[in-house]
Amino acid sequence: MALPDRPTNYITLEENGDVLVVGFTMRTLNDEENIEQLGQELFALVEQYNWLKLALDMSSIEYFTSSVIGKLITLHRKLHRSQGKLALFSLTKGVDSILATSKLLNYFTVAPDKASALALLV
Repeated sequence: MALPDRPTNYITLEENGDVLVVGFTMRTLNDEENIEQLGQELFALVEQYNWLKLALDMSSIEYFTSSVIGKLITLHRKLHRSQGKLALFSLTKGVDSILATSKLLNYFTVAPDKASALALLV
């Protein structure tokens, strides 16, 4: 497993053993062009760089559209097909509300903080 050799625009990356902790650089994700690029960056972590355990730090995101939910579901499916795991942690009120409204809080593995998310991905 390696980190991308080119800079990412929408995510930050931190290796934690065999888990990659992914942060987000934007507070709102609602522009379709940006969302498409975000999806490419996330999917590359699994498809090109072979990371199978991802912990997504949602603490910086205040709002995202249903297109972002679609990218997260696709990421979850890609990992599941590869026997990988995904956990979301530190959900803001906005993200929690969006996922609750979409009835996806039970679809994703959700943890209150980074340490809990890492423990779930062991």
